[in-house]
Amino acid sequence: MSHKKKMRSSLKDTPHKAETWPKGPTILVAVDFSHCSTIALRKGKSLTSTGSKRLVVLHVIDQHFMHQCIRERIGNETEIKKRLFPRAKARLREYLRKEGIDAGSTEIIVCEGIPCIEINKKAVECDAEMIIMGSKGNSDDMKSIFFGSTTERVLRFISRPVLCVPPEWSHNLK
Repeated sequence: MSHKKKMRSSLKDTPHKAETWPKGPTILVAVDFSHCSTIALRKGKSLTSTGSKRLVVLHVIDQHFMHQCIRERIGNETEIKKRLFPRAKARLREYLRKEGIDAGSTEIIVCEGIPCIEINKKAVECDAEMIIMGSKGNSDDMKSIFFGSTTERVLRFISRPVLCVPPEWSHNLK
């Protein structure tokens, strides 16, 4: 097994091939740790609280950020991944804990790529019946002006329902 494949398999908590996902209704929540994604996570928690649906929480490490780190000579790809992935996974587990979500019964995925593409891919792989995400995340504002937000780009290419949670929404958050 190549070093790259070995590292990739050691950085994931859940299977990535569609046939390895358990069957059943699934809600995928994409989080970037923004205020909107916190609200989206809370909505996902409320929709899965009966136990009849499973919750998959996804965080995508933007590959453009990783390439910028390499260009700035912060480290090579392997070194950067060794730092970013464990930190993102730990941060995501803590994020779930603060929201009262049991990480043991929630599928956690931390992956690298272009966020809108990875969100779409993971929704298909886990056969999500709905994607929940914030309408405004932590993406760069200038990039959003010219290319659209991650949420807008997910909506352009997805064939599944997407619940976009605006920052002002606070209905039944407690």
